[in-house]
Amino acid sequence: MSDNNQRPRRYLATGAIYLAVAASVFGFNIIRSRAARPAAQPAQPDQPTVVSTTPYFSLTTNRTYSANETARLWASYQNIEYLDFRVYHVKDPSKFFKQLDDPHQMGEKEKEAVSQGYGVRVSVLERAHSLKISLFSAVKDYVRTHLLKEHRETFNQKFRKEDEPTRTPLNVADYARVPLLNPEQKVKDWREKLPALDHDYDSRMILLGKQDPGVYLIEA
Repeated sequence: MSDNNQRPRRYLATGAIYLAVAASVFGFNIIRSRAARPAAQPAQPDQPTVVSTTPYFSLTTNRTYSANETARLWASYQNIEYLDFRVYHVKDPSKFFKQLDDPHQMGEKEKEAVSQGYGVRVSVLERAHSLKISLFSAVKDYVRTHLLKEHRETFNQKFRKEDEPTRTPLNVADYARVPLLNPEQKVKDWREKLPALDHDYDSRMILLGKQDPGVYLIEA
């Protein structure tokens, strides 16, 4: 009977020793992990987003227009409220293009200004912009070829609201501030209001109207 009573006691004592050892090891590991943990670094304040305030604009077109079509171009801009446009009819296109070193390349100053404003994103955005213009022109031309002029006028009068005037004529004071390139070849001029764009890569269509056959220079 005495041996039977001592066995449970020995088992309990042995189990208690194992539990004590396991608790000691567990507690030691917790203390060591806390000691090895680096001190919490203070939270860094959020860096303010730098927004460019340098005025910038560019004019682009992806095609030529016949005398029966409404010529148009697209203006991309930032931090500009309006642009003064002047349209010149080039009398001698051959002489005009021969005087240009490279009609498809900007000067170093303009290239540097554009790179500072848009950085490395310019090439990607230009490709996306060109694709958007091409798709828009293709859809618009397709719709126009399948709709009669009378139907388009009826639709515009019924569903489109009158837009606020965005153009105002230029006066003598504007000419004094920026002289004309060639007064004899100027065919039209105006001031175009430019609403703020939602994104840097967006653009606004500028209508030039129908023109006589020839080469035209757009100054803005």
